[in-house]
Amino acid sequence: MINSIFDGAQQTKITQMRILHITTHLDIGGIPTYIYNLTRHLIKCNIEVAVASSGGVWEDEFKKLGVKVYRINVRTKNEFAPKLIHSAYTLYQIRKEFKFDIIHSHTRVTQVLAQLFSFFSRVPHIANFHGFYLKNKKRLMRKIIKAQGKVSIAITPFVADDLINIFGGKKERVRTILSGIDFDRLDNDKATLKLNGSPIIGASGRLSSVKGFKYLVSAMVDVRSRYPNASLYIMGDGKERQNLLDLANKAGVGKCFNILTNVSLSAFLKAIDIFCLPSLEEPLGLSVLEAQYFGVPCIASSVDGLKILINHSDTGLLVPPRNSKKISEAIDLLMKDGELRQRISDTCQKEVRDKFDLNTRIADFASIYKEVLDENTGI
Repeated sequence: MINSIFDGAQQTKITQMRILHITTHLDIGGIPTYIYNLTRHLIKCNIEVAVASSGGVWEDEFKKLGVKVYRINVRTKNEFAPKLIHSAYTLYQIRKEFKFDIIHSHTRVTQVLAQLFSFFSRVPHIANFHGFYLKNKKRLMRKIIKAQGKVSIAITPFVADDLINIFGGKKERVRTILSGIDFDRLDNDKATLKLNGSPIIGASGRLSSVKGFKYLVSAMVDVRSRYPNASLYIMGDGKERQNLLDLANKAGVGKCFNILTNVSLSAFLKAIDIFCLPSLEEPLGLSVLEAQYFGVPCIASSVDGLKILINHSDTGLLVPPRNSKKISEAIDLLMKDGELRQRISDTCQKEVRDKFDLNTRIADFASIYKEVLDENTGI
């Protein structure tokens, strides 16, 4: 793809690029998945990549790609934590070894850190914005200290609008690259998984309160009254894990509810009948895209970026947030109406394959990298 966009001289510069992705952690979640998928495709284009974070379960996956993985002390939600001063020094040490040309940040803490590092080192900073929760839109310091880099990449038009209209970003410096998923990675995963239940309801993502999983767990009480063999599996981990298990036991559905970790995503999605993401806020919802790729009918909250992915009764079902009753009714509708279920499966699968192939986005990233490097060297 790079060959079709850049001429010979430009291509030489592209292949010499070294990019350091920096994020808070590499635990299960949308941002680590995003960085991993992007990295896989960048290295196919001979762009060298390294990743710096406070660590996490995804580290081994990056190492399998032959990518250098570095540890920095950034596991904090405070963008002004004193530890970030030492982290800036760690970045200097990393650059001595990896000699990266661009620092590409993905979270608020690492955006502030990367902006600080860029100011003193003159290494250009690109800030990737994955969405803003409502509480973050109200924070004054985000508007004063923007940390938006030379270029800001927004994963949806909604995120781009927030950057410009709420956080004062310069319109000409904000670029929208709609998130995609890595078809090759999903297709090449041949793992299998056997799950018990009928129907099998699935969900995946970080176990955080904002994902609204407690409403899905509560919905299982009604679902089980209609479908006694129904089961719920959530693939993920996080601070809400024990709360969800306790809620399930208290509601009497503990025996049909399981939380899975360290299992194949593709195998998990192929093993379930219905996918549900009841988020209270969601900038996009990569987990929904991944489920749709395999033709799994999806139910999601009618919020934010999820409305980009689901056209009600066409590519999935939308339900009001914080509403267990509506979730159970949507599950019942899909189970009773096989024709609707099949139509949603066929339509969403085609939509994802036509519009959300990450491979088609890589040239956009490469073009932005080249742009900021040319500006930095005065070309």
